[in-house]
Formats: sequence, C-alpha cells, structure tokens
Amino acid sequence: MTDTSARTKPLLLSTCVVLALTLTGCVVVNPGPTSGSATTGPAEEPSTTTPPSLADPTTDPPPESPPTSDPPETPQQTVDPTSAPTQTSTSGTWPETVAEVESGVVQFSVTRCDSSGTGSGFLIRPDLVVTAAHVVADASAVQISLPEGTVAGSVLGINELADLALVQTSRSLDGHQFTFLPADPPLGTEVAALGYPLGEPLGFTRGSISGLNREIDFGDGPIENIIQTDAAINSGNSGGPLLTQDGQVAGIVSAIRRDGDARAEGIAYAVSGFRAEAAAEEWQERPAPLEPVDCGNAPAPEDGFFPLSVRSNHDQAQNIGQALLLHGQGINFGAYQAAFDQFTPELQRSFGGLEAWSDQLGSSFWRGLEVTAVEGSGDSLTADVRLLTEQDSEHGRLGQTCSDWRIRYSMVWNGEAWRIAGSNLPNGEPAAC
Repeated sequence: MTDTSARTKPLLLSTCVVLALTLTGCVVVNPGPTSGSATTGPAEEPSTTTPPSLADPTTDPPPESPPTSDPPETPQQTVDPTSAPTQTSTSGTWPETVAEVESGVVQFSVTRCDSSGTGSGFLIRPDLVVTAAHVVADASAVQISLPEGTVAGSVLGINELADLALVQTSRSLDGHQFTFLPADPPLGTEVAALGYPLGEPLGFTRGSISGLNREIDFGDGPIENIIQTDAAINSGNSGGPLLTQDGQVAGIVSAIRRDGDARAEGIAYAVSGFRAEAAAEEWQERPAPLEPVDCGNAPAPEDGFFPLSVRSNHDQAQNIGQALLLHGQGINFGAYQAAFDQFTPELQRSFGGLEAWSDQLGSSFWRGLEVTAVEGSGDSLTADVRLLTEQDSEHGRLGQTCSDWRIRYSMVWNGEAWRIAGSNLPNGEPAAC
C-alpha cells in the first residue's frame, strides 16, 4: 500500500484526535493422560491483534476465580436415534437452516483492563444471550453486535467451571431466538458451528458429533459430559451455537484441543445444550450479576459505551468497525493497555510506549463512531470514519469540548487481526459539535 498515512502517528485527542481485539473465542486444551479426558496446558495469549480494539475471545483462558453460581446438576443424557427430538425448523437443508437462524447469532466485543477480544453468542430471549464464560470473564466492558448495530451487555450469571454465561442486553434485539435439544444427540449426528472466527463475519462450519461424555479441564477443575465435534472451530467461535440441522442448539462452543504445541485436527469441544438451558433458567430466576472490572482512571462518565455504525459495504468494514470499537472502548473504560495493543508495534514505538501515549489522552473519550468507507484489498486497507469525542477544553483541539472528526485510518492485517498503523485528517481540523 502506498498511502503514507500508514507511516504516520495517529493524532492524539489531547491536542488532536484520540486514536487510540481478544478474547480468543475458544479455550485451548491439551490432551490428558487418558483418551476420555483432556487437561489444559499453557493457554494461548488472547488475540490483541485486531485493530483499534478488536478482541478475539477464542484463546482467552478463563480466570481462576470460582464460579459465581452453579447450574443445577443434570444427569447425562443421550438421545435414542429412534426417538430424537422432532425437528422444529421448516428447513430441509443447511443453507435453509442458516438463513432461518443466523439473525440470532451475535458477536461480542469485550474489553479487559489488559486485553480485548471478540467472541460469539446467541439469543434465547429478545434481551438474553448465551455465551461461554471465558468470553466475558473479567470484563470491564461488553458490547454485542448484530447487523442492526451495537448494544451494551451485562453479565447476568456466569459459571467459569462449566464455561457458561448469560448476558443481558441494554435493549431488546430483533433476531431468531434459539431453543435447546433436551439431550445430547447420538454419536455421528451431523452438526454445524455458527460464529465469528478470528473476528471475521459470521461463518458456518459443518461436522459431526464425534464423542460424548468427554472431560476437559480449564484449570479450575474438570468439566464433565462435554460434547466432542470435528466441526472446524477457531478463535472467536467460542460461545456460539453448535446446531443440529433442525436449528436446535446441541452445545455451546467452548474449546479446541492441542497436543503440545501442535493443534489437534478435528477435535473441538462444546458444553451440552441441555446443561446450558438449565443454567440459563436458573440465572433468570435467581440472577447472580458479575460486576464489571474497574480499570481505574476511566475518562468517560456514566457507562462509557458509544454507538457504532458501519455504512461501508466492504467485506472487511464490519471487522474494522469492531477493531475501532474495542480501541475506543479501552480508552473510555481506562483499559489503556487493551487500547494500546490495537496499534502496530511500529506505531507503539513511535509513541514512546504505553505511558507516554496514555498521558496525552487527558480527559478525552469517545462518544460515537461511524465507518463511512473502507478501501483497498489484501492486508492493507484505509478506513474513513466519523468520530465524536468529548473532553475538557484544555484537552480539546482548538479548545473544543465536543469535537466532530473525519479521520482516515491506515489498517494492517498481521495474520490474526486488524491493527491501526496510522491516521491523518483528510478534511482538516475537527468541527465543534
């Protein structure tokens, strides 16, 4: 890419513009000593490569704290092939099933004090989303995205030992509401995973139930009655639904398996759907909310959330929007390490390090973000955005307390996520708003 903005520092909001993902979508487990279990080895670091704050929840290890609440114990069940649940979908093929249910699969953008990432989840009520616990554990801020836009989320219940969580949205969402199978499907049943792998747009991978009654350990203790599947699972898929062809949820995508440093092919895990249903019902009746982690020094008053809209139809526009969302979310909640990690290493060095960069932010915070255009192809793109910021007059450009910016970001794909490589102001100084 020849755009010289890729070699320039983003403008800082204190005197210019604040530019400032990941949860990994799946936990990685190493095989245990027996064929029926798996134990965790060193978990992969969460992906922080998504540009301006795009988190990749698939590799984020769950914290070591005990679960907030335990779902009721449910005896392991297996569906008899001759008495499998009646299909509720009117679809006859996978494309028809996906078309019917995809509106209910959401993407998580999660900011922690020292990292950020993305994951997946699905609606069971207009304002309730099921996901994996490691997607939202230790979160300072949670946003949920659908084609209609983004909304804030709060954790209504979490069980890290079972890798399950229920999140309530700040407003009701339009979208398909999923139902759960009452028991594990039999070995060999065809299934598919829906989610947002590697921060990409919604993806579909198909496989089968390749094992039942598995046991995995994320470090806090073993989880029993886990479903094994050979459907392809990647970082960012965590929390998404594992579906049967009738559109019902057989499991919640949780982990992938590694043998030492090598990823085991075709071995992934999901928490049983009937166990997730029992936990979700329990949390609706007796909520056990998880308070957001306070990173300190957050410049944004109130909740710190801001709306994101994406007007560009470029196939990477939504991903870049998520990256910038996480970057701004890190600024607003005082999670400066998470925000700083969304810059390329070269740009980080040009700022003189995290402390030098964050000191220049002053009181500035983001109030709105709109991605108006994305251009280019391959691993280097430019994104034109409209950014609204607020700040004290001494920290604002031209003394402004509210600034309306038109910024052109240079974005670089590092093999895992989009990162901010530079920025400029193609239309000059910001207007007061």
